[in-house]
Formats: sequence, C-alpha cells, structure tokens
Amino acid sequence: CGWTQQPIRTQFPLVVLTERNIHCNMSSFNESVGLGYLKTHAIEFVNYNKRQMSRIYPKGGRVDSSNYMPQIFWNAGCQMVSLNFQTPDLAMQLNQGKFEYNGSCGYLLKPEFMRRPDRTFDPFSETPVDGVIAATCSVEVISGQFLSDKKIGTYVEVDMYGLPTDTIRKEFRTRMVILPDLAVLRIAVYDDNSRLIGQRILPLDGLQAGYRHISLRNEGNKPLSLPTVFCNIVLKTYVPDGFGDIVDALSDPKKFLSVMEKRADQMRLLITQRDRSLRIT
Repeated sequence: CGWTQQPIRTQFPLVVLTERNIHCNMSSFNESVGLGYLKTHAIEFVNYNKRQMSRIYPKGGRVDSSNYMPQIFWNAGCQMVSLNFQTPDLAMQLNQGKFEYNGSCGYLLKPEFMRRPDRTFDPFSETPVDGVIAATCSVEVISGQFLSDKKIGTYVEVDMYGLPTDTIRKEFRTRMVILPDLAVLRIAVYDDNSRLIGQRILPLDGLQAGYRHISLRNEGNKPLSLPTVFCNIVLKTYVPDGFGDIVDALSDPKKFLSVMEKRADQMRLLITQRDRSLRIT
C-alpha cells in the first residue's frame, strides 16, 4: 500500500483549511505565517495539526542561512519543521538532538493529548496540562573530563527548552516542568573565550536520573571521542506544597502507616508523662 500527501497553496485562512478537513492535504507555511497563527490561533493550529500535516520552512529573508528556533512549532504539533541544515547552530543542535533518541530514523510520535480530537492543548499554557504529570528537574555539574588538551578555563551552561514557561537559559535551577514530553536539556561547555567545546541535547522523557557521565558532541552534533561531563541528575514528580504527606502515603502505604503508628506511640508517651507530672505536683 502507498501513502501520499497532496501539497496545497496556503492563501486560505487556517479556519478555511480546517473546515475543508481533507486529511491528505498538506500545507506549507513560512515561519512568519506560522508564528502569526501561533499568536492569533494557537489552539486552532494545534487542532489543525491533529488531522492535517503542516510544513514550516525558513522565511526568504534568511539569506545568511540562519535558522529559527524549531521548538515553538514542535509545541504546536507541526510535523515537518524545516531548517537550513548547512548551518550548525543551536536550532540544528536541538533538531538533531531531539531525533537522536529514536535511532535517528526521523520520526517521533506526538504526545497523546496532541493527537486526540477530544483534548484541548494550549502551547502557551503556564499550568499543568490535564492528564499530564508535571515533573521537577535539577542538574548538578560535578566535573568535566578531557575537555581540552590545553590549560584553559572552562564553564558549563545548562538550559532547558520546551513550552515557553518551561524554557530557561543560563539560569537553570530546580523547577517545575509543566510538560516533560516536549522538554529537552542542553548541556554546553565553553572555554574562557566563550568558544564552544562541546554540547549535548537530552530529551527529558528519555533522561535517566542519577550520576551520569554525559558524552559531548561538537557544534554539528558529531560525537567527540573523549570529552564528558559528570553530572547528578534529579528527576521527580512535581508535588504541590502541602500534598507531600498524601503522595508519600500513596507511594508507600506500609511505611506511612508505620510512621503514623510511631507518632501515635510518641504522643501516648508524652500524655502519660504529663499525667504523671500532674499527679506528683
């Protein structure tokens, strides 16, 4: 069997393309048009991408072959986010790193809430998405190995990219991640002249917690033979303030009951001692 897509002209508004509901039609938007839809019809754009395919490509004004950030269009469910592959910049590093963890086959399945017609998703949401468990992430950089054959100063930047509320650069700290399925970490090492030594893109949904030696890539995302960064990565389910005891009880009921019984015994002991002191006085 075969699978075909029919490219169509995109002079029609998004609402018209949605009403047509022809699943084999694929629309191509330059980045400026795509950004316009995101600014004015973000949820409708996500819904359009549940049934139709859309391709985003760099605007014609990028004569220097620079790239836009693809993350914002991935957040809207766009299936084909085209970049200038000849430019090994941050955008290309994000693209290559994101697709590295599916065997580099070029395909990733969108999260379920971005595929189901009965779900509504706002790519600019600042609160937890219904049915998706938020997380907390922290990264402690402990040391670096074989970063250079010269005696130079180095520093590390840890950034996160995802939903706008999850994106943070150069000031990474332990924080809630609204949508781990779309978030990626970028760990980059620079010398004291701000020259990139190596970097690595790590999708959060495939990240393993604990102490890890992370092999670095060059700016073109090619593996470097020796340079690594030793980190302690902590990933936890986000628990709102005041709900910690409930989560502990649900995750380990026996331990929770034993703690409660111990507290009850301590309370009985305190009451007994108080009664004795009252009788003595």
